[in-house]
Amino acid sequence: MSSKALATPLIRHVTIRGYAQAAPAVKKDVRIQSSVLPNKTVLAALDNGSPVTRVTVAFKAGSRYEPQNELGLSHVLRSAAGLSSKGASSFMISRKLAQMGASFSASGDREFIYYTLEATQDNLHQALEYFNHIVSNQEFRPWELSDNIPRLKYDLAALPPQVRAVDLLHKAAYRRGLGNSIYIAPKRMGKVSSESVQHFAACNLTPARCAVAVVGDNQEKAALVAQALQLPSGGQGQSEGSTYFGGELRKEMGGDLAHVALAVQGAPAGSPQSLALAVAAKALGNGPVTKWGADNSLLGKAIGNIGPFAAAGFNVSYSDNGLFGVVLSVPKDEASAAVKAVAKALKSPNLSGDAIKAGKNQLKVQVLCEADQGATLTESLAAQGLYTGSVKSPLDLAKEIDQLSSSDISQAMSNATKNRISMGAVGNLAFVPYVDEL
Repeated sequence: MSSKALATPLIRHVTIRGYAQAAPAVKKDVRIQSSVLPNKTVLAALDNGSPVTRVTVAFKAGSRYEPQNELGLSHVLRSAAGLSSKGASSFMISRKLAQMGASFSASGDREFIYYTLEATQDNLHQALEYFNHIVSNQEFRPWELSDNIPRLKYDLAALPPQVRAVDLLHKAAYRRGLGNSIYIAPKRMGKVSSESVQHFAACNLTPARCAVAVVGDNQEKAALVAQALQLPSGGQGQSEGSTYFGGELRKEMGGDLAHVALAVQGAPAGSPQSLALAVAAKALGNGPVTKWGADNSLLGKAIGNIGPFAAAGFNVSYSDNGLFGVVLSVPKDEASAAVKAVAKALKSPNLSGDAIKAGKNQLKVQVLCEADQGATLTESLAAQGLYTGSVKSPLDLAKEIDQLSSSDISQAMSNATKNRISMGAVGNLAFVPYVDEL
């Protein structure tokens, strides 16, 4: 029996300030425009005729760039988005954006931090003025950072256990760099100084590490947004490569369930292997496809009818590495058999042609649905620009998925499963086997 307990983003963290109702988008058959400015800022624009324009400014300022003696900086940085800046107070920023019906959010992962604005065409110019204050004129006043600590505590308290397991998985697999958590440790709260956050921002929020994506307007608007940003040009963030080591981290938290993330080394973003592994992750299983239905995926059949469980394959790719694996939630008494079955399915996958076809269709649905989600699409375009220097539309990605053959997917999985397995586990781990027992 399976459940939908994994319907939560596992790799990202979002901070939202303000709400607005978006007008329905008007779809047009248009192509994405992209370019690179002389200062190395990547631009991408998709003018789809939407009455609501979305603007995302992304930076290479994720947790992998944090110094080892200052872990948690990226979490503090994105949580501080929207606080007082050089030209406007936090009250003025939130008040003015609310009056214009605009909304703003800051999100981040291990590679990037994203600042996203959503506003109607009529109010876009004025909204961009305050958006510029948020992105490029931050001051990180000590008393405001201190007042923001409850927000950080809430972020940690609201973490689903599956997210904690994936976070431990990264630490076990990479140790440093990509192994850095995207969340601040409880013992670090209140100990991150304003000067540290300012220095981190000055080193990483620079034009050469920036991408600007616009959906609902043209490339000229993206260029104007980039040119209006007042960013330092001399900073250089730390960017040493992350080596995959493989390992295991466990956190006993009690309860009736065990939450386990298993993975092997994947492929970097932009590579054909990465797309093939994304299809393979869907083919392994993503829970039941109908409400209250049975899980007939490879993972569901491997685990069997041992009680309520949730299992989903995942693939995450970064600039120089990646992870391909499975997240599992299972009753503590059934954990031993379930984890061993999942590990066997991961290390010796036997995907049928029908499973691969279904995986391709599911991945295409996910990619194409991004076009309907506004802010998700702009963040995806910005991330592509920073990863590869070029941008592809969801339709182009769907065509590339169609072109993948079964042999391409099988070969990518075969290469990935040769690597050492890593594990992150939280919950009641009394019967969860250790990684060397799998």
